[in-house]
Amino acid sequence: MTDKEPKKSKDTSWVYAATPYLGALLEAWHELRINRGRIMLSLVSVAAAVWAMTTVIALGNILTSSQDAVAAQSSGVNGTITLSAGPNGADGGQEASPSQERAAAAGALPPDEVASLSGPGGKGADSLDVINPDGSVNDAFSTASHNLVETTGVNLWSRVRAQPATLVEQVSECAPEDSFCTPDGSAELVGADPGWFDIYARTMVQGRPIEEADGQRLMNPVVVNDTFYDRLGNPPLSEHPTFTLKETDNTTYTVVGVYKSMGPWDSPRAVMHYDSFLHVNYEGSVGQPKLLVVSPPEDAKKNKEALHNILQAELGSSWKVSATTAEKDSSMSSNLNNTITTALGIIGGIVIALGALGLLTVSIVTVGHRVREIGIRRAMGASASRIFISVFLESIVATTVAGVVGVILSIITIKQLPIEQMLSLPMELGNVPYPFTAAVVGVLAATIVGALAGIIPATIAVRVKPIDAIRF
Repeated sequence: MTDKEPKKSKDTSWVYAATPYLGALLEAWHELRINRGRIMLSLVSVAAAVWAMTTVIALGNILTSSQDAVAAQSSGVNGTITLSAGPNGADGGQEASPSQERAAAAGALPPDEVASLSGPGGKGADSLDVINPDGSVNDAFSTASHNLVETTGVNLWSRVRAQPATLVEQVSECAPEDSFCTPDGSAELVGADPGWFDIYARTMVQGRPIEEADGQRLMNPVVVNDTFYDRLGNPPLSEHPTFTLKETDNTTYTVVGVYKSMGPWDSPRAVMHYDSFLHVNYEGSVGQPKLLVVSPPEDAKKNKEALHNILQAELGSSWKVSATTAEKDSSMSSNLNNTITTALGIIGGIVIALGALGLLTVSIVTVGHRVREIGIRRAMGASASRIFISVFLESIVATTVAGVVGVILSIITIKQLPIEQMLSLPMELGNVPYPFTAAVVGVLAATIVGALAGIIPATIAVRVKPIDAIRF
């Protein structure tokens, strides 16, 4: 028993040490409840100031964070390496690349077609390469891309080729005064792999994105943006809506999903699997093929050169490969966010201080009415520090509660406002968390202002003497 007594005393020592402060806190809360009629108006102004400050700070943080998503939808997520391939203009013709030589050795490409690539009539990078006798397509770029992905072990990648497209079923015309309407013929058909949607951070509105199996389906599944979907008349996906394009004659496309456009200015776009794209019998030249590879951002510059060399070696000298990276300026984004938070925090602090002046006035008047009570407490043995802390905490507790109420109102405001529609953001903010920084800044600002406003009333209370209880 004697061994356990010191341990028990040690475990409970902090309780005895904290008891005076907990008592002072409860006493301050009790006094606030008694005098709530006097301080309510001043606390309303503090809560309103915190609401305004935290709401603006939260909007600033959300907009700063959304810049990354907007940048990703334009050039790919941070660390994306884009490898573009085109014909080498310095060569008179096209040699058989290593990829095509392997295809010929495997019997997928007739040797005479491989030989023709070295002459003026060879297939260039702006075509869909060679159609084999069995109807399959021997795309040198696809072969080289698959070899690169297999060699490097890349997890997130996509081939990309795009071409202009014109809907045969044009259901709406542009009014002259409609600046956001896109004219007929401005649509785009994109061939890509399933990783395209993650690389460009596309948000699905309904349906599903492209799957790997879509490359073998005869229905030609496509995923369209909501601008394209509006052109189709917004038909239910359950009815498997289809459309045809003028450039691909009788090829029918089936819509299986819709993703969110970047804005009202975004042109109509339909995305289909790259392998299906090669078989749609497109009339006319198509864009240069690209390979998108996502690398760790810190290694993007180093990996860009390595991937460029690998793809160039796979394609051969008849192709010219260029590489770019999508990089995010983290320091600029962080500095902008910090500047917004600091500037708005200072402005909000000034507004809260003005509201706290009313609380200060009410607190001084309240202390004047409590002289008898404070004098009796001093006569009963209450120390000056206990009196100071008790009155001081009343102001802190009041403004802190007002700050919490203001933050709650700010959260409700942010969640209820249709920010993405108001600011035309190409992303849904329903799952974006409320910025923790805004909540902390709001509550801390209210608490600090309350502490400053509580010093004067607490000092006046300390100067009250026991004899003053008789006079009042």
